Amino acid sequence: MFSHHHPDIALIDEQGPLTRRALRAAVTDRATELFATGLRPGDRAVIFRPNGRAWVVDYLALAELGAVSVPLNAASAPDEIRHAAHDSGSVLILTANGPSPPPPGPPHSPATDFTAIATLAYTSGTTGRPKGALQSQEAVRLGGENIARRLALGPGDTVLSPLPLAHTYGTNVLNAALCAGAALVLLTRFTEDAVAGALRRHRPSVLAGVPTMYRRLLACADLPLESVRCSLSAGQPAGEQLARDWQDRSGAVFAEGWGMTELAGLASLTPADDPRHPGTSGPPVPDARVRTGEDGELLVRAPFVTSGYLGSPESTARVLMPGGELRTGDVGEVTADGGVTVLDRLKDVILCGGYTVYPAEVERVIAAHPSVAAVAVTAMPDAVRGESPRAWIATAPGRAADEAAILAHCRAHLAPYKIPRRTTFLPELPTTAGGKVARGRLPR
Repeated sequence: MFSHHHPDIALIDEQGPLTRRALRAAVTDRATELFATGLRPGDRAVIFRPNGRAWVVDYLALAELGAVSVPLNAASAPDEIRHAAHDSGSVLILTANGPSPPPPGPPHSPATDFTAIATLAYTSGTTGRPKGALQSQEAVRLGGENIARRLALGPGDTVLSPLPLAHTYGTNVLNAALCAGAALVLLTRFTEDAVAGALRRHRPSVLAGVPTMYRRLLACADLPLESVRCSLSAGQPAGEQLARDWQDRSGAVFAEGWGMTELAGLASLTPADDPRHPGTSGPPVPDARVRTGEDGELLVRAPFVTSGYLGSPESTARVLMPGGELRTGDVGEVTADGGVTVLDRLKDVILCGGYTVYPAEVERVIAAHPSVAAVAVTAMPDAVRGESPRAWIATAPGRAADEAAILAHCRAHLAPYKIPRRTTFLPELPTTAGGKVARGRLPR
């Protein structure tokens, strides 16, 4: 068993433990191999591997060379790989079968200086083709350091992460563990059984996940959480109820963060020693300023804000204001003491008969019903109100699709205009690579 009492361990995956010395040696060897292929500082290389030590070694070797990582989820389709490789001007694709040239296609030579760029992170592409957000070396470093500091990570900690490394949040957790000297337990993918097994074997002190993962774990009868002192949640708003339920179940602080690809990490995060405001994303991290703009949109000024999207000046101009302030596209509130509460995506807000409905609020209420495994709420046309909420629900194993019971639950917790006017049950809901429910991929 490898636990937080083994500070010489850097990484644990399905192959077993890897010491810090062994990891450093593997990274140096890999950097030498990649240099021999002709890879040089500023060159781009796609990382297309499943979670595990090989992914980490490739990522760190590219950083050692001053090359730029282009992480892609291991489930990416061939067209997605082709687009990212050509759009980024990548010279290599790093896979389990070894480095290979990008697939045939039109060459692309970005007129961008990549010498200070660490990662080219492609967005989910919900509004069209995925765009490559430029993440600087300083931004990536701060993304890891800010998590490490807020969670008080140190060499005595073990962090359990089922997050995809190709997602900015997953990379942040990796960098946080590395810079703090903590051990990182990597799962190939999230399942309740995989998390429970890792909790028993490795007794982590910190668990990282997204709200959907925590909801699924709450449904597990036997979950050994005695070693966990802090649970990190990001990717989408968790809500006060989930935060309280998880803290009551685990006895661990529920530290919620808020960030995005364009920030190379988190803009705000609950400190591990201050769980007084469950359901909020805590104060801004050091050097970040968060305020609300028009329509309640959260705006961020920080040294880790992206410099833009590769080859897309129009998209860049839509999110970067004069002076470099980022329009996040999230609606939220900032309290007098600086605490950030995220309500929803601005584009997803439902305007219902003069009222504003935040789908995330309705989702949190419905998700609390015991028969619900996953839920998404979207807008549907309404001849009287203009728009009304519609719920898409996947039921929990062994539970019936009982619309009447769910609507009764909604009536007990929501104003009438927030209650879904239509409910559709599906076997499962589509999710993003980061584990969030993808509203944009629901049937139309």
